[in-house]
Amino acid sequence: MKKFLSMLLALTLVLFAFTAFAETVNPDDIEDTMTAEDGKYELAFVTDVGQLKDKSFNQGTWNGVKAYAAANGLSYKYYQPANGDQATDDDRYDAMKAACEGGAKVVVCAGFLQEAALRKAAETYPDTKFVFVDGYPLDLENVAPIAFKEEQSGYLAGYAIVKDGFTKLGFMGGGGGTNPACCRYGQGTGHHRGAQVLLAVRRQLQRFSRAGGHGQGLV
Repeated sequence: MKKFLSMLLALTLVLFAFTAFAETVNPDDIEDTMTAEDGKYELAFVTDVGQLKDKSFNQGTWNGVKAYAAANGLSYKYYQPANGDQATDDDRYDAMKAACEGGAKVVVCAGFLQEAALRKAAETYPDTKFVFVDGYPLDLENVAPIAFKEEQSGYLAGYAIVKDGFTKLGFMGGGGGTNPACCRYGQGTGHHRGAQVLLAVRRQLQRFSRAGGHGQGLV
């Protein structure tokens, strides 16, 4: 487990501090496919919906995975679930199964949609370690979740837009209102809450000012 945590920490640093790393290493210079001498691939990546080169979530995560592998002399391979955007949990599980049976010691899975398949794979292959990017704890010792705090950036965005003078606000997020990341960013403690807080503070300052205080310009 200690070795796994060390690898997870290193992977996290590569995955989410990749901008600094890219100053010296261009991810495009690292091949997306390589051939392992023994036919085994130690580090695997299972994509989220969409293509590997999506200029977004998949590509950014893959760049970090292959950069870590290349820097540490590890064999690596990516797996895309069948049926593209229409992939089912079975399709995702099959991709994880292929990775595990292909020799993966660590499988990086991107996207919250992977949860059901990842749970099944982790239980089926307890000796393989899984990194669940954009996921939450599954109460399994061989799964390490990496979650984002979308509500923090959303809060700041809501606060900033009200400070910029806008008071009639709306938010349109992806996933038809069911995408957890978009919901955290836009609702509750995110964008909506940040706007609410600044509007409430301004109303209090206005009341204070009218009562003879000196609250203008504090927000």
